[in-house]
Amino acid sequence: MFRRFVPLLLAFCLPVFGQDTPTPRTLIVFGDSITAGGALPKNEAEQLWLKLVEKESRGGLRLINEGKGGRPTASVPEFEQMLLRWPQADGLVVALGMNDSRDLSPECVPKAVANVRAMIEKARQAYGENLPVLLVGPTNINLAALGPTKPIGPQREAKLRELGDAFAALARETRSEFTSLFGVVPEEALRKDGVHPDGAGNAAIAKVLGAKLQAWAASFRK
Repeated sequence: MFRRFVPLLLAFCLPVFGQDTPTPRTLIVFGDSITAGGALPKNEAEQLWLKLVEKESRGGLRLINEGKGGRPTASVPEFEQMLLRWPQADGLVVALGMNDSRDLSPECVPKAVANVRAMIEKARQAYGENLPVLLVGPTNINLAALGPTKPIGPQREAKLRELGDAFAALARETRSEFTSLFGVVPEEALRKDGVHPDGAGNAAIAKVLGAKLQAWAASFRK
């Protein structure tokens, strides 16, 4: 009798246990070195914000790291190649603008907006017109710690603010979400070169983006 009872017990319990397992949402994060994490010291590699967010999600999020050092928004051809590598995705995160901020010309922001708009359009052609998209405004910088661009530090900081505002407007126009990271990273976490956050800076980014990404992904259509 016990042998007949065990299969029935398992059949009853397994679906209940399965309900506690989240269905991972796959999010592609297309960004620059702050996404790639290449500037982090080796002993802080696990502090990369993407890894912290993924860990905190407890299996709810799968973040595809498509970051590359030095990448500007003009990397639309690279973006197209990325779409071929990942034929499926639940959402797209575009985190660019830091490298564009070195261009102080009036054309900088309009060009960046046009490039990101093209990325959104191409992604929705590939994954569906209702693909959820999150635009992430660039982080702040530490003017005192800047390297080669220190002489134009204040102008570059202003350009970062301008880029963030423009990306927020673009998000509204394209049915996308927006989150700003300007002011999120403490200055002491940007001592290396004024741009790249250390482990503590990545933790600060993860705190903001982690909450945003989990709430955002939970709103996706089943």
